Amino acid sequence: MKLYVRLEAPFEWVRTSAHKVEAFGEVASPSEYPLGDEDTLIGVVSGDWVTVHHVSLPAKSKRQFMTALPYALEDSVSEEIDDLHFSCEHWRAGEEVIVHVVSKDKMVYWQGLANDAKLPLDCLVPDYSLLPFHSAADSTLVMLGGSNHGDEIIARHKNGRGVRIDADFLDIWLADLPLNDTIAVTDKSLAEELIEQYPDRDFRLWEIGNKLAHWLEHPQEFNLDLFDDKYRPSVYSFSWRSYAIPAAALAAAVFVVFAFDTYRYFSLHAEIRNVLDQQDAILTEHFPEVQNVPYGKARVFMQRAIENSTGGTAPVTAVSMLASASQVLKRQGVSLSEISYRGDDLIITCLLNDLSQVDQITSNLNSTRELRARLESSENDDGQVFASYTLSPKA
Repeated sequence: MKLYVRLEAPFEWVRTSAHKVEAFGEVASPSEYPLGDEDTLIGVVSGDWVTVHHVSLPAKSKRQFMTALPYALEDSVSEEIDDLHFSCEHWRAGEEVIVHVVSKDKMVYWQGLANDAKLPLDCLVPDYSLLPFHSAADSTLVMLGGSNHGDEIIARHKNGRGVRIDADFLDIWLADLPLNDTIAVTDKSLAEELIEQYPDRDFRLWEIGNKLAHWLEHPQEFNLDLFDDKYRPSVYSFSWRSYAIPAAALAAAVFVVFAFDTYRYFSLHAEIRNVLDQQDAILTEHFPEVQNVPYGKARVFMQRAIENSTGGTAPVTAVSMLASASQVLKRQGVSLSEISYRGDDLIITCLLNDLSQVDQITSNLNSTRELRARLESSENDDGQVFASYTLSPKA
């Protein structure tokens, strides 16, 4: 179930299940909301604190987009950009996206309200994002009225824009809408007034009510969350009942995996022991001198044998080239990201710390006794420097 709660008066709450309103009401303070163990808690705030912008920036990643966003909107907001919180739920490279902007002070204030009232909010939305749409309309207008609101209007357009304004500013909202848009108005007197005032626009009466419970009786199309990790309330809900089935399934899975791993361990251990015994028997049969090799000196004896069989020097192989290159890369504090072979050449791609290491590593590789290195390419990909080298044996 979903429980929608307002963080500011009037403290309305609405519980929905399967897109249907199950219960609703009002309380004296946020701490009195009827929270259930199974509820997904959605905080609702006044939309007059949240502005909506459509933004398109040539960014390759969302991190780059969010870094440039405040400066792109600097002329479109009335406050200092350092004092604002920017939220973009669905960023896509090369596309225009919707950005919601709210002051950081307000986010901190709402976070404090939720913490004080012990509300484990899963997300935070402006009230205009909950307005439904008539199947034949592009926008919805709701006249709130009442002692708490005066003549406030909440409006929402299918393009994602929303606003909560005084009725005196409605003409500014309408000026941004295409003339051929159909606008659903939930207040009869307001609809009649608008039809008379704007005869060239298509206004239609849609009496759905002006309460949160009325709007949530219709399918919701919002997918928005103003929170990020910095402002999310530090209140968490826990229900043994909701975790019982997953915990039981996890315990069963762990037991099965442990039992199977135990069986595989002992069976593989026996197989490995058998293979090693056969290997030792074959090695001793064909190379009886191996019994004379001191423990820990096998590499030295093997190197001597190779040198003797090749006239005193060991052949340069891909393995030996990689070993020499690894020593150079280790001293430079870089890592390998890819290795490939082409004929007698070894091609390595390294992740460097900065561009200054590109030529330095080329020089260090060429200074080894057996390597000839050639830089193939280098690139800076979103802050990470990659360089590819072709290694070949020296003549």
